[in-house]
Amino acid sequence: MKASVIIVAHAGAHHLVDSLDSLAEAAEHRGTEVVVVDNGSADRCGEEARRRYPWANVVRSDDNTGFAGGVHLGVGAATGDVLVLLNDDAAAEPGLVEAHVETLAANPKAAVSAGRLTSWDGRRHDFLRGGVTFDCHAFQLGQGFGVTDIEPPAPGTPLPFACGGNMAIRRSDWEKSGGFDRELFAYFEDVDLGWRLWAVGREVVAAPDAVARHRGAATSAALGDLRRGVLFERNALRTFFACADDDCRAAFGPVVLATFLHRMTAFAKERPELEQAVADPFAADGAPPSRGDRWRRRLRDEGLAGCARHLLARGLLGTRVGNPALEDGLLLMQLRAAQGFFAGLDRTEARRAELESARKIPDREILTRFPRLIVPTYAGDEEFFASDAFETLLPDGWPVERQNLDEVMKR
Repeated sequence: MKASVIIVAHAGAHHLVDSLDSLAEAAEHRGTEVVVVDNGSADRCGEEARRRYPWANVVRSDDNTGFAGGVHLGVGAATGDVLVLLNDDAAAEPGLVEAHVETLAANPKAAVSAGRLTSWDGRRHDFLRGGVTFDCHAFQLGQGFGVTDIEPPAPGTPLPFACGGNMAIRRSDWEKSGGFDRELFAYFEDVDLGWRLWAVGREVVAAPDAVARHRGAATSAALGDLRRGVLFERNALRTFFACADDDCRAAFGPVVLATFLHRMTAFAKERPELEQAVADPFAADGAPPSRGDRWRRRLRDEGLAGCARHLLARGLLGTRVGNPALEDGLLLMQLRAAQGFFAGLDRTEARRAELESARKIPDREILTRFPRLIVPTYAGDEEFFASDAFETLLPDGWPVERQNLDEVMKR
């Protein structure tokens, strides 16, 4: 099987060099095709790659199409029947490509081989195996633990998904499945793909000898925490509703949506100036004061000058001075995620219909193999997940496993 390595780069010329250096021997002496997608980078890292590595096939997009879109561009330019995906801030250890190809050859039912990622110094696990939560967030299980602390999965071990930063997929399976969901832009596209492949009877298996060292957080740093958070929350919702069959939707849908809403209120409570926004309006201290009471209080606290300032602001700017501003923060992150999810809901349903028309394996069987995790992660999760109300929302007869964040990863 001929392999093509695809690297999507965005504003990463400084670390793309390490990635391409790690592939030079395979490209120059074993004929491995390497495709670099310059994904709208401001530093035009593709030009530098073309100059320094003449064996690299560089594809340029004027716009940043996200990781998912960038991989699609790379696949379109690649000629191999095995597509190896490698992050632009990762360096392949010797034998990575061969390990992926050998794993797929030894496992005919496997569409995807999942490689390992370590820290840049090779001492800690970055991606060993993945876990999916009930609301379709994903964890890199064992992340941060020493490589001698946790044994990697044996070759061919079934996994729910592979990390898009070091994986290989047969071209035939990529084309049949539609590959990564472009609308996800970045994050969870590999979770979505893994679920869809299992649903149509294909498999994702471990390739522990396909190892790459990973600098990590390059995409996160470029996006910023809050923009990344919007993608996390929106993409988790889209992945669940695009992939879950009827039984899984009915079973987990209520607790997925309740958890999303509970986090929204918990995020508001994290900001003292927004607490009033989520207070019970019928509680003794929760009802907002009348207009007359507000002005009497303002006159008392701020005097005539303060009252005049508020009147002027309302007249000239149409704003209410002193009201809490909904600035960038966790609450706004959640609202933006909800807006993005609903804006794409019709397309989510269309994508789900495509999957259901090809489905061979029900989700109950998939989740029996890969139980969904319950991991308190955000503000308010610990209390909510321990409540009787949350317990009643969990579906009977569906496998779930409770874990603490410190069991999942070392922070």
